[in-house]
Amino acid sequence: MYHLFQLTPRHKLYLFGKTLFLLLLVQGLFLTQSTPGITKTKIYIYAAASTRNAVDELIKQFPKQDNVQVSAVYGATSALARQIIDGAPATLFLSANKAWMQEVIDAALITKHKNAFSNRLVIISSKKYDTGVNITSATDITKYIKMDRIAVAEISAVPAGIYSKQAMKNLKIWDQLKNKLAQSANVRAALALVERGETPLGIVYQTDAKASPYVKLKWRIPNNVHAKIQYPLGIHKNVQDVDAANKLYNFFTSPQGLEIFSNFGFEPD
Repeated sequence: MYHLFQLTPRHKLYLFGKTLFLLLLVQGLFLTQSTPGITKTKIYIYAAASTRNAVDELIKQFPKQDNVQVSAVYGATSALARQIIDGAPATLFLSANKAWMQEVIDAALITKHKNAFSNRLVIISSKKYDTGVNITSATDITKYIKMDRIAVAEISAVPAGIYSKQAMKNLKIWDQLKNKLAQSANVRAALALVERGETPLGIVYQTDAKASPYVKLKWRIPNNVHAKIQYPLGIHKNVQDVDAANKLYNFFTSPQGLEIFSNFGFEPD
């Protein structure tokens, strides 16, 4: 007499698991053989905080390339330079002044560089304090500050702060304002202080004033009272795809690239 072998639930679960494993194994082998590996080249632009809006737009308009992904990292130029020197994976470095670009060049990390465009300093006011604020000279700045503070980027290392200090000294208002500075980690943080009404006035770049609907541009600081505000662009020596990096590098100063930056308030170098 023949006896039928009855599978217990445990045996059934075991056989199901073995079958599923074999099916997945076969599928994996098939996909491995039939689908070539696709890896994306990642391009990182380490860019000064003041260029955020323009660089975001430039990335959108940069002609798409197969398997190339472009991303941006923003911050104070001084912080970005230190990160790159410490090994951050930058492909391009867009600095807000020549001194910090030189630091990275001196570390033997830049293969080539050029000045991309320029900017200028302006005095802005919060809309909260806008009524009746009329600035036509440096002395007007001290008049409106009184017991308040003026927002600036950090004056010892951040380019916007360095330029601001130079301007205040040459405008002969440094002694009146040096103890009334609300210093921030970068120029966009200084802009935010004015936007929120935490300070009545601030010194930022012209491009920052143009980018914010919450502040009013009150006075353009003369260009001859501080070093020229130039934005050098450099290519890092350690890049995954030299051709892709060069295309983006050249796109920055192409007619289309310069038009993008001009739309955000930057000026030709």
